[in-house]
Amino acid sequence: MTCHAIIENENFKMVTRNRDRISFALGLTSGIIAFISLLFTSIGDGIPSWYQGQNANNTAVIAQANLFYSCFVSNVTSGLISTSLTCTSYNSYICSTKSYQNVVLNQTAYLSGCTNPTSGSSSYLNFDAPIYQILLNDFYNLRSAAALSIISILFIFSSTIFSFIIAFIKLNIYFVFIGPILAFIGVIFGVCCLVVAGSVFNYKGAGFALFVVGVLLELIVTMLLLIIAGRLNQMKNNIENPEEESIYARPISKPPIIIRRIHKQRI
Repeated sequence: MTCHAIIENENFKMVTRNRDRISFALGLTSGIIAFISLLFTSIGDGIPSWYQGQNANNTAVIAQANLFYSCFVSNVTSGLISTSLTCTSYNSYICSTKSYQNVVLNQTAYLSGCTNPTSGSSSYLNFDAPIYQILLNDFYNLRSAAALSIISILFIFSSTIFSFIIAFIKLNIYFVFIGPILAFIGVIFGVCCLVVAGSVFNYKGAGFALFVVGVLLELIVTMLLLIIAGRLNQMKNNIENPEEESIYARPISKPPIIIRRIHKQRI
């Protein structure tokens, strides 16, 4: 086998986007959407407004919580509500077998849980969120949801890089399928994060909304990358098997019409 043949064989394994504007446009579009998804999920995961607790008159937000920390307004009075929030990471919570107070019919029972050590947080005892206290099982679920959100963001970041690589760089056809796989795994981890976090508190704030929009955008990226991978794989097959393509492109010729003459014998 000559050197020219070896180079030619290697070119068959590589798919270029220079002659395929559709794949380039789809790759660039998926990269931009993936980058927006990365921004939305990262910002939504960081801001504390997944859960929002309001005062008795529902006129002001006095408590917030996300997957990593909780915030509350200290020294809440009926006449004055401060706009500054005091935030505490869940890593600082104190856990024990008798930390969670459960009041049923004026009877107090102590269960396994974790409490916020920050001064003033005890006034939020009755909030349905981990502002002051949280059950131990819910605490572990919240920690798991935080880890799932970080893994989802990492996979979205990787899919963003692969989207631009597929659009601009000549890539082996087998690596083209890595992009949609990474994007799909990012969507799966994002959905799992929302399911696990939903078992701990009711999320309805802006941070939750941004994270959900980011996951939905990543689902669009997954579909676009699948279209690109299928298209480039078909182009590779056409390059490697040009004879099959010419056979299918060849017009079908009509069968010849045979005319037989019947000679009648005269009597």
